Amino acid sequence: MVEVGVVAYVGAVTFLFFFWAYGFVSFALDLKNKIIPGVRRYLRGRREQQEEERKRREREERERELY
Repeated sequence: MVEVGVVAYVGAVTFLFFFWAYGFVSFALDLKNKIIPGVRRYLRGRREQQEEERKRREREERERELY
């Protein structure tokens, strides 16, 4: 009877291991395909906004100098 318990335990642990591994791989793929590109897109947008703001300030400054 002990052997049945051991086999059931090992089977349950093996079964749960596959779900754990699936979750780990799924998380890694989400990082690679969604989160990291999203952060890059956000940072690129921030840089573009800062550059546009800098150009706008320079343009306003030049306009003030002209008048």
